[in-house]
Amino acid sequence: MEKVLIAEDDLKLQKFLRIRWEKYKDTFETIFVNNGEEAINVLKQKYISLVITDIMMPKVDGMTLLGYINNKHPHIPCIVMTAYPPQRLGKKHSDDNLFRLFQKPFQMDELTEAILNAFEQDIPDGTLKGISVSSFLQMIQLEEKTCIFEVSSPGKEKGIFYFKGGIPYDAVCGNLKGEEAAFKIIVMEKAEIRFRNLPRKKIAKRINTELAGLIMEAIRRKDDYGG
Repeated sequence: MEKVLIAEDDLKLQKFLRIRWEKYKDTFETIFVNNGEEAINVLKQKYISLVITDIMMPKVDGMTLLGYINNKHPHIPCIVMTAYPPQRLGKKHSDDNLFRLFQKPFQMDELTEAILNAFEQDIPDGTLKGISVSSFLQMIQLEEKTCIFEVSSPGKEKGIFYFKGGIPYDAVCGNLKGEEAAFKIIVMEKAEIRFRNLPRKKIAKRINTELAGLIMEAIRRKDDYGG
C-alpha cells in the first residue's frame, strides 16, 4: 500500500485530513507528524511514497525537510502547503519532485487528486528527480526567509546564496561573487541542499536583480556553465 507522510503542525487540519481521507484507506495509508524533525525520523524508518509538508513548522521547518528529501530521497515526490499565494512562485519546472503547491485554504478535492496522480508517475529505472535549485530559491522568496542557502553539485564548486527577508543579497561560487555566482548556482544539477542561519555580521548586497530575472538569465547562460 502507498504511504503518504504529512508534516503539519495544525492539529485541527490534521484531524480534518484524517476524516476526509478515511474513504481512501484501501488506496493509501496516511502518517501524520507535527514537524520536519519527526518527518525525517519517519523517512529513516519507513518506505514513503509521497510527502506533503507545510513550510512554517516548529523545530525543523518545511524548507529544511525538503532539503533533506532532495539529498537523501530524491525519488520521493513532494507537495507543499503554504499560506502564501503560489502565484508568487511563478512557473514550476517539469523535472521537479515538487510538482504541486497548494495555498491554504485549499480545495480538498484538488489535493486528493494530486496525491492519486503522484502514485501514477512513471520514473524510469535508475532516474531520480530532485527539486531544482530554482524552486528552492523561489520558496525562500515566497516565505520571506532570512538564511544561507548552500548548494553542492558533483564536480562543481560549492555555491552559497545569502537571503534576507526573501530577497537575494549576495552569492559566492568559487571565485565568482554576486550575480555571476548566482547564475552558476541556479543551474546546478543533482544538487545537495543545506540551510543555515544568516550570521550577525553585515552582508554586502551585491545582487540587484530580482530573483525571477536571475533565474531567467541563468537558464539562458546554462550551456556556459555546463549545466
